[in-house]
Amino acid sequence: IRNMHIFLADLVYFENSAVASVSVSYNPKSICVLERSSVDFKCTFDYPYYSTLETTKWFKPEAHQKQDGTQVGISVYHSNTAEIHQLYKNRTAYANQDRNCSLQLHNVSKNDNGMYFFRFEYSYRRKYTGLGGIHLSVAVLPFRVTVKTQKENGHIHEGDSVTLTCGTENCTPKQKLFAWFKNQRLIPEATDIEFRISSVSHHDFGNYSCALKNSSSTSADEILLDVKYSPKNVEIAVLPSGKIQEGNSLTLICMSNANPLVTNYSWFLIKEANVSHIGFHREFFIKSASQKDDGQYFCIAKNDMGSQNSTVIALNVEVTIYQKFLLTATAVFLILMAVVMFGLIIRVFISDQTPAATATEEIYENMRKSSESEGNFTKCVIYADLSLPPSTSDRPRCISQEGDTVIIYSLLSYKE
Repeated sequence: IRNMHIFLADLVYFENSAVASVSVSYNPKSICVLERSSVDFKCTFDYPYYSTLETTKWFKPEAHQKQDGTQVGISVYHSNTAEIHQLYKNRTAYANQDRNCSLQLHNVSKNDNGMYFFRFEYSYRRKYTGLGGIHLSVAVLPFRVTVKTQKENGHIHEGDSVTLTCGTENCTPKQKLFAWFKNQRLIPEATDIEFRISSVSHHDFGNYSCALKNSSSTSADEILLDVKYSPKNVEIAVLPSGKIQEGNSLTLICMSNANPLVTNYSWFLIKEANVSHIGFHREFFIKSASQKDDGQYFCIAKNDMGSQNSTVIALNVEVTIYQKFLLTATAVFLILMAVVMFGLIIRVFISDQTPAATATEEIYENMRKSSESEGNFTKCVIYADLSLPPSTSDRPRCISQEGDTVIIYSLLSYKE
């Protein structure tokens, strides 16, 4: 009995000494790494110097087991290689140094997510597990961008503050440098896991993605930063462009940038200081342009966020040389026709005022003869300016015995 008491006392002393000097330390206690990369589990441990280290191992509790280290799961590493689980064979490298229990795990995947613990056995089959362990999170690619804003409804308007965060499934390594892209173009000043825009504008509208800096692992899915804004840069496009010829068709298009899209258009024409509303569609069509379409045009684009006027454009319809010639010829023809008609009216009026000749009047009237003597008259007679009175004239006509009409001579002249 006395010897038994001495043994128990020695045993209690030994255990107290052993417990006081046995320990395991992990640093850090939580790690996030990208899949297909390697991870280092930093670890140190201590045990009594007079004890002999027999076995070292890293284990991972299975899903159905407690995750606090009280239940030993599958062996990630074991000093007896035959004990290593098939999932971790040839994937680990143990420090194998005195009181250094660090472990390197290669080619990690999302199946490696979970808790990892170090456990050792020393003299007299004593066992010790470092409580707390290390939690491993594997960042599963691709990267994804999330958008945060102060608006409860999630809508982003011009002037709002917005934060874009680069992340992956499970976790995101914060110690890395990042690259940000807008519409697949690098944003040089953005290198953190978060990209903040204190006051967004319509220029920030676009698709964003992220990646690790100097890496080809980019975001598979871009995210649209959907900034709502009223119409901007409203202007009018004229089709076809160039000079506007009379008779040609013409289309005016009201162009703008807006989000959401413009829902209402209005067209106006300024002519001789008067403004008139002429249309309410995005396009204003002129089937056959003419000079009556000359004037100044502008449009107004409107959406739920507001409206904006376009700049004013001047429309000038040109007449071609051929068209000018036709217009001139037509005008001359009309003038000539008016002159002719006027002349006819005058002649009719004058003829109505001329008295009819009587039967006693001489047949030969308005005869002119030279100052020569009448004796010379028979030498040579020239008939000039002969005219027959119309058949409807009421003047008397001379009829020969043969029934022929006798010609009346008027305005006769003669010379030698």
